[in-house]
Amino acid sequence: MLFAIILALFLILILIRVPIAFAMLITAAVYLLAADISLVLLAQKVAGGVDSFSLLAVPLFLLAGFLMNTMGITERIFAFAGALVRHIPGGLGHVNVLASVIFAGMSGSIIADAGGLGAVEIKAMREAGYRDRFSAAITAASALIGPIIPPSIIMVIYAFVTEVSVGRLFLAGVIPGLLMAGSMMILIYFLAKTGREVCPVLPRADFKEVLTTFHGAILPILAPLILIGGIMSGIFTPTEAGVVAVVYVLIVGLFLLKFSWRHIVHATAEAATATATTLFIIACAAIFTWIVSTANIPQIFSEFVSDWVTTQTGVFIVIIISVLLLGTVMEGLPILIVFGPLFLAIATNVGIDPIHLGIVFIMSIMIGGITPPVGITLYVVMAIAKVPLPDFMRSIWPFYFAIVAVIILLVFFPALCLWLPDIAFG
Repeated sequence: MLFAIILALFLILILIRVPIAFAMLITAAVYLLAADISLVLLAQKVAGGVDSFSLLAVPLFLLAGFLMNTMGITERIFAFAGALVRHIPGGLGHVNVLASVIFAGMSGSIIADAGGLGAVEIKAMREAGYRDRFSAAITAASALIGPIIPPSIIMVIYAFVTEVSVGRLFLAGVIPGLLMAGSMMILIYFLAKTGREVCPVLPRADFKEVLTTFHGAILPILAPLILIGGIMSGIFTPTEAGVVAVVYVLIVGLFLLKFSWRHIVHATAEAATATATTLFIIACAAIFTWIVSTANIPQIFSEFVSDWVTTQTGVFIVIIISVLLLGTVMEGLPILIVFGPLFLAIATNVGIDPIHLGIVFIMSIMIGGITPPVGITLYVVMAIAKVPLPDFMRSIWPFYFAIVAVIILLVFFPALCLWLPDIAFG
């Protein structure tokens, strides 16, 4: 009964737009007072929630992403992607997606992708004659690739919450991330060829331009190969890969691109702000998760679902629908931390691989990033493109179907997630 009251309080706080971290903190404090438990436990659980070596990767990958934005590396990535695919119907739309794929291999941050690459992409598409709402839709949708292709901040957090291998999870995201990119490019091609969107065709780049832009982007392109290769070979751990990413970007920016220390200071300030926000949510979620566990909610929910759903496909459907609904009222990080262990317990009962679950779970969470009224990515891109929400939604809804189609494909073909990790780690 007490937990039901607390849950109602939590939902009310969310509905009245109390920030999610404070909503969890207030709810936890009320629960402890009502249960006559010392508030000292609140401080202990909040502090312990971020006491993990693996979480060191979060600020490091964020810093790498913001450094790339301030040092002009994003422009080089966009130029190379443009030289490769701009001549295809839907040209700059494909460039937008391909640039996100390349950028994802260095950052792993959806906000860094949307905020950094987004500004470059939307400006270029606007100048080429694309509608702002369509440019914004592609930018927001393609930014979702960032957390799927390794390295990935949200994968690090999922591994922390569920105690699975970060390295296996990273490799598991490669093929799904490429499938996401492919599905979006097919959709863009269809919209361009049928005339549903105005997509000016740009001239094909000659070999000299491809070579020149490749030379400018080669160092950023090498980054994911270095990171993944280092993790697979055991040279460094996924957490240490964050350090490698930052050092690599600094070397590229300072000694080869000749950028100043001002860029580093600015990027560090942005990364510090983003890190503080992320870790504060994780810390507050720790006490909320403890309350959920204490009330035996995971066991109760798992038993309830198991009584009605006995197949892997059925469990996946329950999880995907639940996450999509939660994504309309909660940010992705709290969903991951609070419900990750719960869904893992349910999935384990029917023999779903935790890595397979992680990829499907994270991709479903990402959709929430472009779903009103909470989607952060949606509002970041809208602010850059200066388009109202109704116009934005009219252009982005086909991309929901493209992403969901990939998720369904992964559900029925787990090898798309597990093949690479099995090859690398056995």
